[in-house]
Amino acid sequence: MGEYSAGKSSLLNMLLGQPLLPTKVTATHLPTVWITYGETRKLEVLENNGKLTELSEDGLDFGTLHAHLAIRFTLPAEILRDADIVDTPGISDPNLAVDIVQLIGPHVDFVVWCTAANQAWRQTEKAAWKNIPSYVQRQSLLAVTRVDQVGNDKDVQRVMSRCKREAGKSFHSILPISAKLARSDADDSWTTSGAADLTAAISSRVADAIQFRAERAEREGDLVQEVAVENDRIETEAPVDAPKQADVKVQVQELAEVLSRAANVTTNDQFFALIDHLKDTFGRDEHSSESHAGTINNLLSVSILNDTNLSTAITQVRHEIKDFSEGSWCRLDRVS
Repeated sequence: MGEYSAGKSSLLNMLLGQPLLPTKVTATHLPTVWITYGETRKLEVLENNGKLTELSEDGLDFGTLHAHLAIRFTLPAEILRDADIVDTPGISDPNLAVDIVQLIGPHVDFVVWCTAANQAWRQTEKAAWKNIPSYVQRQSLLAVTRVDQVGNDKDVQRVMSRCKREAGKSFHSILPISAKLARSDADDSWTTSGAADLTAAISSRVADAIQFRAERAEREGDLVQEVAVENDRIETEAPVDAPKQADVKVQVQELAEVLSRAANVTTNDQFFALIDHLKDTFGRDEHSSESHAGTINNLLSVSILNDTNLSTAITQVRHEIKDFSEGSWCRLDRVS
């Protein structure tokens, strides 16, 4: 992700080890690009009706693809073996970032945000980044691109120091990179360009994401088994235990009603009250499992500062609750 002309396409081509996206096409001419591993290179476009259509790259004008919902590339690149890459359109309006985050947010583990070294980490970038959920921010990387255009090493260090000072708390790591130098024939260019450190950082983020997903899958499997055992036990017991499920449904309805009022929250105090109410709702549920009540409490432990964008925070809580509620281990039937 990143703003227009931030070096996203050049960096992507470098990571893939082959030219894929044109670097001089106006960002608005390209929709979201999904890149996944495959033994044979293939290009498909996603139509607005949800249909995937394969296209030939021979003589293709990328500028004509803007009308499609998304582009999907399949190709045999080593970096794609363990993870897909989603390249988003350049962002100049923070409101556009909201739309993009809502589209891909539930499906990504981390973001590589590209910021050009000669105008690194601008106010518009900061505003757009606030739309990214905090749990994704903590896993993400800030790639300071085109450091070869800044000047000498001292100037690069000055830019990096400022980025770390202003954005350090919003990213897992911040690294300099020159895709141009990485592709050159100069001795040790892969290392001196910053490409070695960046690819290592990406590999580390991917490994952590794979481990997290595996642990979550195992946790869900264990909890599904627990629920199955619990259901078997309930079926063999007297009907007196039946009202327990009704209690959960009442709380589901209460949670939905509270969230429906979230759009009217205008102050930090109101937001705190909303969070406290939800915590109390699930904290007092004696019929919920520890993992259920505990996870709800963790999801709602949001730290709000005076300068926090409340609508962004509320949106984040909505997404987190929704993501949690859709897990197979959760006893919430439906939360919107």
